[in-house]
Amino acid sequence: MTPRIIEHDDDSVTVGIVPQDCAACGARTDRVRLAMEPVSSSMGDFLGLQTIATTPCCNGKRSGHYPVESLARLLDHLQTCPNH
Repeated sequence: MTPRIIEHDDDSVTVGIVPQDCAACGARTDRVRLAMEPVSSSMGDFLGLQTIATTPCCNGKRSGHYPVESLARLLDHLQTCPNH
């Protein structure tokens, strides 16, 4: 399923999802905010990026299932495309 973009800014996109219960608070939600977050080791070494999904109901966070490479391309496209 390709996410349906509801809104975006320079750092994230809010996308429509199949309605489901929030894992953090149990509220029913049909959208999440996707953003990228750095991953580092316990030694502080940079390992890479992961997609974080944040629910609007309680700001509960979890690793998203959306590939970070695709999210990076989408954010870059939204920043540079005059039609969005």
